[in-house]
Amino acid sequence: MERRQVFATAGGLLPISVAGCVSVSTESADEDDELPEPVVEAVRIPAVAHVDRDGMPPIESIDADASSSSNSSSGSASDPDSASTLELTGTFENNGDPGEATILLYLLEASDDSDSVLTAAAPARATTAHFEAGERREIVFDDTDVDLGGYDAYYLEAQIGAIEADVRNDGEAGPIDVTLTTPSGGQVRGHIDDQQELELATEETETVSFEGAFLRGRESYDVRAEATHAEEADEYSSH
Repeated sequence: MERRQVFATAGGLLPISVAGCVSVSTESADEDDELPEPVVEAVRIPAVAHVDRDGMPPIESIDADASSSSNSSSGSASDPDSASTLELTGTFENNGDPGEATILLYLLEASDDSDSVLTAAAPARATTAHFEAGERREIVFDDTDVDLGGYDAYYLEAQIGAIEADVRNDGEAGPIDVTLTTPSGGQVRGHIDDQQELELATEETETVSFEGAFLRGRESYDVRAEATHAEEADEYSSH
């Protein structure tokens, strides 16, 4: 009696154990088949810089420009109305992909201790411009509401205005997470704007844009995409 009972128990356990393994494997495979398979086809990052840039953007004297402007007008360099029409300009060139650049205007003032030391706070103004690959053009800040009073010089600096990526879905329709990262997969800014979710049909392609401005060079960024529930599926299949 005791041998028969042990044999029956072992026989009962074996089918249950095998059936459980088959069930998990089948559900995992079905779930994997239903996931999107995103592919990042292209990442576009402009590389716009001041053409005269040599370490730092060239610093232009406000006084000299104002004097030059006053020669062709009835105003004087010290006349606020004359100063307000001063064009703050710089020539920029894009050596990267087509895209948006953010051009920042910094106003500098001489230090109390030395006229040769110029300091700037946060950018006074910013504008966004689209550059084609290889395009060179002049950017002008001529807004009358730029107050130049008390400032001695200015410089213009370009930063990446936006990073774009084309994402294609080679799998089933579904949600896809697209993340802006460093080349090693690390965080760029550490906030929600660095990740976007797409809903792509099979073989559909969509362009994602991450808005800047971004301080570092174009080699500092990458874009990665994965199915929204891919990690959950991996965890489930490992059990």
